[in-house]
Parts: sequence; structure tokens; C-alpha cells
Amino acid sequence: MTESLIQAYSNSPRRQKLQIIGGILIAIIVAAVMLVLYLVMSSRVVFMGRQLQQAKSDIDQLIYLSVNYQNQIDRLSRFELMEERAVELGFRPAYPGEVFYVPVAGLENADEVGVVFRDESASAIINVDIPDYHQSLIEWVGEQLSNFLRPFRGL
Repeated sequence: MTESLIQAYSNSPRRQKLQIIGGILIAIIVAAVMLVLYLVMSSRVVFMGRQLQQAKSDIDQLIYLSVNYQNQIDRLSRFELMEERAVELGFRPAYPGEVFYVPVAGLENADEVGVVFRDESASAIINVDIPDYHQSLIEWVGEQLSNFLRPFRGL
């Protein structure tokens, strides 16, 4: 009777094969899930890097437009050009007796705001020498497993 109980509860070759196949399938599923997670994370990093490059490009374009407009203002506000336009419009220089100043209470001379353009934005290349960007799948899996198993180290 004891032998029949042991035989009834022992693993038959068919059960052993099913357990091996099930273990392999679980390992494949776990690997596939980890691969999908890694790909999702990598795609987010690439997307954010691309957004960063686009923002840098937009900043460079705005700086270019700002400098271009400043050059146009400088060119149009030259004394000779403004004097020529004033004569064309019928203005003449004021004589000393024609000019008078009106003081306005509460109005002070405001200091001009100076804008300095730096040459840092000349390059649109973004440095991605961060170690996280160069991590392989195996390193990432190892790191995730060590983070997962960290609470169980003392047991």
C-alpha cells in the first residue's frame, strides 16, 4: 500500500516533461516581458532626447531671428538713414528756440536692458555621455534583479 501511495504521488515522466516545458515557457515569458520593458524605457529615452534636440534647435532659431532683427534695427536706426527719411517726410532740424522740455512727475529715466548673446548655442549637438544611455540589456536586467532582490539579502 505504501508503494502504491508513493507511486501515485510521484512525478510521472509525462508530468516531469510538462513541468520542464512549463518552466521554459515561464522563463521565455519573463524574458519577453523584460525585453518589452527595456524597449519601452529605451524608446522613452530616445523620444526625450529628440525633444531636447528639437527644443535646442528652436532656441537656436529664436536667437538667430533675434540677432537678425537687432541687425535690422541697427541698420534702420543709423543717423544718416534716419535723417534722410526725416527730410523725405518733410521734417527739418529744430532751432534752439523751438525746443522745450516738459518735466513729467513720477517719470524716471529707465535703464536699458542689455541682452548678451552667448556663443554656447552655436552647436546643436547634445552630449549623451551619461552611463545610463550606454547600458546593455543584460546590465539593465542585472540591475533590476538586484534592486528586486535587495530586501531579501538579509534572509
